[in-house]
Amino acid sequence: MKKYILGIDGGGTKTHCSVFNLDGDPVDFISWGKTNHECLKGGYDELKQELDKLITYVFDKNGIIADELGKCVFGLAGVDTKKQHELISNIIADLGIKNFILCNDTYLGVKAGCENGFGICAINGTAFNIGGIDSRGNMLQIGGLGAMSGGDFGGGEYLAGKAMSATYNSIFKGDPDTYLTDLFFEILNIKSKFDFVEALQYKIDEGEYRYDFFNKLIFEAANKNDAVALEILDNMGREYARCINGLITNLDFGREETINVILAGSIFVKGENSRAIDKIKQEVIEKNKERRIAFNILKSPPVAGAVLWALEENGCKRHNREKVLNAYAN
Repeated sequence: MKKYILGIDGGGTKTHCSVFNLDGDPVDFISWGKTNHECLKGGYDELKQELDKLITYVFDKNGIIADELGKCVFGLAGVDTKKQHELISNIIADLGIKNFILCNDTYLGVKAGCENGFGICAINGTAFNIGGIDSRGNMLQIGGLGAMSGGDFGGGEYLAGKAMSATYNSIFKGDPDTYLTDLFFEILNIKSKFDFVEALQYKIDEGEYRYDFFNKLIFEAANKNDAVALEILDNMGREYARCINGLITNLDFGREETINVILAGSIFVKGENSRAIDKIKQEVIEKNKERRIAFNILKSPPVAGAVLWALEENGCKRHNREKVLNAYAN
C-alpha cells in the first residue's frame, strides 16, 4: 500500500529531502550533502553512493520500505541532458525506487512558486540556471551549461570572480577605480596592491574564506553607487533576462496567460542590492510588451516544489498547497 512520497532537491553544496504522507502531512525533513554528480570527485559512482546512503537513512529513520512509496520527485543539479537523465534514472531505479520524476532542480522552483504549476524559475545561488514549464507540460532549460551556453553569468562563484577580477584589473591594468579595491584591502588586511594576489590566495587556500564568500562585496560596493559593481549587476541581470526571454519565445505560454517568473537562490533572495533584479524586470517587460509578466521572489525552499509535484502526480486530492508550504515556514 502506498503511504508516502519523497521530494528531493539536490545541489552542489547541499541536498534537502522531505517525506510526506499522501494526505500532505509532513513526516520528516533531512538535510544532506551534495548530490550533483558534477561536484562529486567520484562522479556518477559517488552520486549513487550518496543517494543510497540518504535513502537508506530515510527508510531506517522512519520505518519506511520502498513498496510504500508513491511517485517521488528528484530535482537534481547536473541533470542537463538526456544522457545524464538516463544515467541518473538508472541509479535511482537501482536503489529500489521505481516510480519517480527526475528533473533538473531548476524546475522545482516553478512548482514551489507558481500556484498553477507552470511558469519560469531563474536560480541565482550556488549556480546559474533558468528553466520553464508551460501549461501544456513542455519543459525547457536555458543556460547553466557553462561555455556551451555562452557562459554562466550568475551564482556566488561568478560574482566572487567578477569582484576579484575587477579589483585586479583596476590596480594592475588601468581599469576604472572601484570601491571593491578598498573592500578587498580591508578584508585581506593589506596596504599594497602587490600583496593582493598572495593574500587573497592564502585566505582561500587556508579555508579562512570560501571562494564564493566574496560575492557579497559586489553588493556592498553597489550600495556605495560604485559604477564597476553596478555594471557587473547590470550584466548579470541582462543575461538572466535573455534566458527568460528565450523561454517565453520557445515554450508555449498562451497569449492570455500571466507568465509567472520566480526568482530563486541566495543571490536573488538575500542580495542586498536590487540592481540585477531591476534590470531583469526592465528587459523582460520591454521585450514582451504584449504579455502579462509577474515577478516573485521564491519564499519557500525549492524542495517544497518537489513535494507538491509528487502529491499532484499521485492524485492526492486531500493535500492542501498552503499546508505543504506552511510546513516549511519554520
